[in-house]
Amino acid sequence: MNPLFASAVKSMQAGDLAEAERLCRAILATEPNDVPSIHLLGFLAYRSGRLDTAIDLIGQAIRLDESNPDCHFNIALALLAARRWQEAVTHVTRAIELKPDYAMVVSKLVDLSYTQANQALEQGRLADAMIGYQQVVALKPDFAEAHSNLGVALMAQGHAAEAAVAYRRAIAINPKLVTVYRNLGRVLAAQGDAIGALGLARTALGVEATDDIKRFFVQSVRNLPPTAVADPVLDGIAPLLTRAVTEGWGRPVEMAGLALALIKRQLATDDVLLHALLDTAPVCDRELERWLTQERRRLLLDAGHDDLPFACALARQCFLNEYVFAQDEQEVREAAKLRDAVAAGSTVSPAQLAVLAAYMPLHTLPDPARLFERKWPQSLEAVLDQQVREPLREREDRKDVPVLSAIEDPVSRLVREQYEEMPYPCWVKAPLMGTPIRIDDHVRGQFRLAPFRPLGKTGSIDILVAGCGTGEHPIATARQYANARVLAVDLSLSSLCYARRMTRALGLTNIEYAQADILKLGDIGRTFDVIESVGALHHLADPQAGWRVLLSLLRPGGLMLVGLYSRHARQDVTLARDFIAQRGYGSSADDIRRCRQELLALDDAAPLRSVTRQSDFYATSTCRDLLFHVQEHQFTIPDIKAFLTANGLTFIGFVADPLVQQYYRGRFPNDVALTDLDCWDAVEADNPQIFRGMYQFWTQKA
Repeated sequence: MNPLFASAVKSMQAGDLAEAERLCRAILATEPNDVPSIHLLGFLAYRSGRLDTAIDLIGQAIRLDESNPDCHFNIALALLAARRWQEAVTHVTRAIELKPDYAMVVSKLVDLSYTQANQALEQGRLADAMIGYQQVVALKPDFAEAHSNLGVALMAQGHAAEAAVAYRRAIAINPKLVTVYRNLGRVLAAQGDAIGALGLARTALGVEATDDIKRFFVQSVRNLPPTAVADPVLDGIAPLLTRAVTEGWGRPVEMAGLALALIKRQLATDDVLLHALLDTAPVCDRELERWLTQERRRLLLDAGHDDLPFACALARQCFLNEYVFAQDEQEVREAAKLRDAVAAGSTVSPAQLAVLAAYMPLHTLPDPARLFERKWPQSLEAVLDQQVREPLREREDRKDVPVLSAIEDPVSRLVREQYEEMPYPCWVKAPLMGTPIRIDDHVRGQFRLAPFRPLGKTGSIDILVAGCGTGEHPIATARQYANARVLAVDLSLSSLCYARRMTRALGLTNIEYAQADILKLGDIGRTFDVIESVGALHHLADPQAGWRVLLSLLRPGGLMLVGLYSRHARQDVTLARDFIAQRGYGSSADDIRRCRQELLALDDAAPLRSVTRQSDFYATSTCRDLLFHVQEHQFTIPDIKAFLTANGLTFIGFVADPLVQQYYRGRFPNDVALTDLDCWDAVEADNPQIFRGMYQFWTQKA
């Protein structure tokens, strides 16, 4: 070996790359075909980032000595760095053929690259993650998890088509990797292929019915277009959908569209899917409401009917929708007679008691506990649980709810009265949530490229839910985030007692409930890492004042989830409120029922008819919240931007449907983080209904 070459190697090992290169060139000046020197010169170019030069030089060395395994391995490294994946694989394969020990080196390189790529993905460095995964799958093409994670990195950057290719490769390699079906389904959903996404969900359920895949099934069902019911991919889906509704794989309203379409194919009182839907959520469909109203009337007037299972399911439905169905004068008289007979202790059949429960809540009877003296069929016992035992428990619970603040503001008092009379919303099952995750992981997972600074907390996370209603929101939060300690406050004791009962039923111990006014929370002497207020601020006399109070409780760097009504999306609600005022309707249950019937009778083309297509229209408390609320403010995106700017808040992102995100990326491809509020304002101007529910968005305190 040339002594100069040994010196060149020592210089390289000492970090003096320039001296090593000088020595190599000195050798080549007299021995132009010296393979070790050409190879080392190429490796030095690789070390200094001159990839094209490295590839040329090491390639020259290979042409002079094709059997040198080190040359093949090192050119592969340069090719990988240059993202010339297929050429790199060819040389790695040849290096291992010539020197089997390189297989272990490649394995270690794969492990290292995979770990680094995972770290980059977790930290939001998506470009680095993508390159890392591409290197991994080039070196190990059968690494299913790497293909899957490559898809995640690509999708987060808006490269849906490339992400789909990566996911399909992962499934082809390992069909049991069920999370990939979910991720591919999200790509298809973002591309508008809801049918394809549902097909993937059903396949994944056949592989392993994890909670995550069950939720994916619900998401896929929710995204189906109205015409999907005729698609062959839905053949035989009714039993699976019945199971999803009954077991609470998701919120019933998310599955109602498909369920209703299947039910209405042939209306029958013994339909198992119909019973599942009646038991779990208000039916949000004009045609089915009309049919159920007629069936209830038939059961009331046919004293000898024996359809107890349907009568009980209908009773549970009417309790859930707070008796929103219309009733004529004859029904009022006959229901009153039946009520008086039961109150007087007369013997009635189980079917008669079930019918009475479909017209009025049984806990409003004089001495309703007397009903427990008799043994009833199991289906009717479930009605008694819902309509007597549970309301009595809530009533008893009122004395135990802590009070954190006085409620003195006149508007706050009016809002409290509304929700005392009609707690909102009435719900039955908490949807599946999966394994709790860190709040940092949740936010980063939703907003890969947003300017989000992780909280970095390893211990407990203190969360305030301001305006918790009947508990759906704080329960979801407490189950979703690891180490969460939740304080949930509301104006209404009735709502809080409902929430406490549901929380106990789920066995949760990390939620504390209390009565308080958001405007007075500044006096409680507590601060929080995360504050969530969705659907509450816009019911305050001064929403921005309430928002500032919440910010005063948020720790530095803390996160806030806010939900506010969109002025654009609620134009029909504003029209309906004007209609209600003109007609002189009040907010009593009777007035709400009468007003609903007038709205339902409007021609399909009437502008006001659009409010009847909202799910909140189909229960008394939710309809009151939608159209008869004592106080409502509406916002625009510029309003939100102005508040964030004035209060030093960073906008992280809207919680938006994948189709909406895909539309935004197509309209504003340069805003990869999806955080430009001026752009979002333009998107909403073109699509006024995209925030139909409300604006929901995350922000972060400085």
